[in-house]
Parts: sequence; C-alpha cells; structure tokens
Amino acid sequence: MLISEIDLVSPVSLQECLKLLSDNSNDHRVIAGGTDAAVRMKEGKWRPEVWINIKGLHELRYISEKNGVIHIGPLTTHTDIIRHTLLQKKADVLVEAAREVGATQMQNMGTIGGNIGTASPAGDTIPALYVLGAVIELRSMTSVRQIPIEEFFIGPGKTILKTNEMITNIMIPPQKANEIGIFQKLGPRKAQSISIVNVAISLLMGKDRKCLGGKIAFGAVAPTIIRAKKCEALLTQQPLTDEMIQNIGKIAWKEVMPITDGRATAAYRRDMASSLLERGLYRLLRRWENDGEK
Repeated sequence: MLISEIDLVSPVSLQECLKLLSDNSNDHRVIAGGTDAAVRMKEGKWRPEVWINIKGLHELRYISEKNGVIHIGPLTTHTDIIRHTLLQKKADVLVEAAREVGATQMQNMGTIGGNIGTASPAGDTIPALYVLGAVIELRSMTSVRQIPIEEFFIGPGKTILKTNEMITNIMIPPQKANEIGIFQKLGPRKAQSISIVNVAISLLMGKDRKCLGGKIAFGAVAPTIIRAKKCEALLTQQPLTDEMIQNIGKIAWKEVMPITDGRATAAYRRDMASSLLERGLYRLLRRWENDGEK
C-alpha cells in the first residue's frame, strides 16, 4: 500500500473520535504527534486504511491535580511535562524522563499518550510511569476502564487496548514530601536516540540514608518494561551505604532479561543496567542530603 492511499480523518471532538473508532469496517489507527508514525510506515509495520488524527482534540491536552490525583491528558507533549511546575514538584522522575525523549523538536511534537500507546520496551516515559504507579484510562463509545500501567503492556508494541478504545487520561498519585525520583538513560547519542538501557527510580527516604520504600523500573532489557522487585526488596533492609548500593547493582545484573540486537549485546545491557542503577541511587542520595533531608 502506498502512503498516499491511506485516508486521514480529523475528528473535532472526543465523542466523534470514539464514534470513528467504533467503526469496524476499516483498519484504523490513531495518530497524534506522529513522531513514530513515519518511521513505522517506512518499516512497513503501520499501514492502516485510515489514520485518525487527534492532534486537534485540545480537550485531551491538560495537566491538573484533583482529589489527590494528578491527571495528564494523552495529548500532553513532553515539553508540556518538562515545563509544568506541578510535575516538577510532585512527579520529578517523569519530568526527567521527558527531557530525554529525543531532541527538542520531538519533545514539542511527541505526546505522552503516543509514547505509551507505541508500547516500545525502550520508551523513556514508561519506566517513570511505572515507579509513579500510573493508571491508564481507556475509553470507548460504550465503556470506560482504568488499568494499572503494569497491566497495560503485553509485549513489544502490544497492549491490551482494543480497536474501539483510546487513552483518555493518565493518572498518578503525587509524590510525598520525602519521595524523590530520577531517570537514567544510556543511548548512542545523548537525548537523541532510542535507549540501549534506561531506568527510573523512586525512593521514599528517611533519615541517615534509610530508605522506607522504593520502586525501580528498567526499560530496553525485556519484552516490556520490568519492575526490579529483587532490587526493590533490598532498598529497605539497611541504610544505603556504598556497599549496599553496589550489592543492589549486582542483583540488577541478574534480574534484567536483555537480548542482543543491532544496538547492544545482552551482556553489555546487563552491565549498563547495573551501572545505571548504582549511579542513579548515588545521585538521588546526594540530592537528598544536599536538600537537607527535607
């Protein structure tokens, strides 16, 4: 199929978009920022009969806090996330991840809903959403369901999203006063490439380097983003001394499940996952101590 043979429709409201998605007579796909679409079409992977362009649905571009929950619309761009003071204060790991999504032009065009919907194991914002405990709202003409983000992905490029559904909200609990997060990425060119390995970390800190709880999520080391549960279990066993951080890094080497591909070998990814986690923990502790342990 030639690209020129693909139809493009642009609904003017969410309701119209959901109606288009409910039409089973054609093969359709939603497009927003389009930063992945051109690449995937050239690869022959995405060739729907109809593109449903939702870029003009401004009702899906928002960041707000209501009843103790942060709500982010799927058309919110990475630049929106980076600049928003609410997220800087209460979802710092997501802000850091958004800064690493490609060059400035891609941050301006790309959306958080698109990053989630593409379901790449190397997607930069997804590990951050894992450690923040995000919930994804999926809506169709007849139903609304809310899915924990860890249940949304079922494989590389695959999700539980039905053909008549779209993402309409991303919900995250705001970070507590003693909760801090960080995102680390390894790529061939800083901030302009697909991650070879990435990791998001969120820690709930007490005094004297005592961790009261934490979450760790790795990208590009398994078919989907993975939570490093064995590493997380070690975080609270004793204060995060140098020795303890190094031990956690060693566990990460065993816990990730990478493959060898054109960008890196499995062994290299294991080594870098361990190193990125150690570096991230050290950086978080320095930040916590420099801030006077709040």
